[in-house]
Amino acid sequence: MDNALTFSDVEAITAESAGDAFGAVIDHAADDKARVLLTRDGKAVAAIVPIEDYDALEAIEDAHDAKLAGEAIAAWEAAGRPRGIPLADVARELGIDLDTP
Repeated sequence: MDNALTFSDVEAITAESAGDAFGAVIDHAADDKARVLLTRDGKAVAAIVPIEDYDALEAIEDAHDAKLAGEAIAAWEAAGRPRGIPLADVARELGIDLDTP
């Protein structure tokens, strides 16, 4: 296949085709803000997305992780457990000098 891959209404292409024209696939995602689904043996295996989509997904994951952590901490404290062990105490117990770079 040559590198003149066209993307009229293409939403999914084989991983092999994408590899043959990787630059065109990246340009399509970056310039056209397209999401390109890569398939292998008829199954979706990966996606190439605009960086804005990736950043949005990371922000959603971070917010979800923070929510879960907050809920876990609240449940821990609601059970009357201590907030935790100071880092200095853990380091001392493990023989780690926190002042050494």
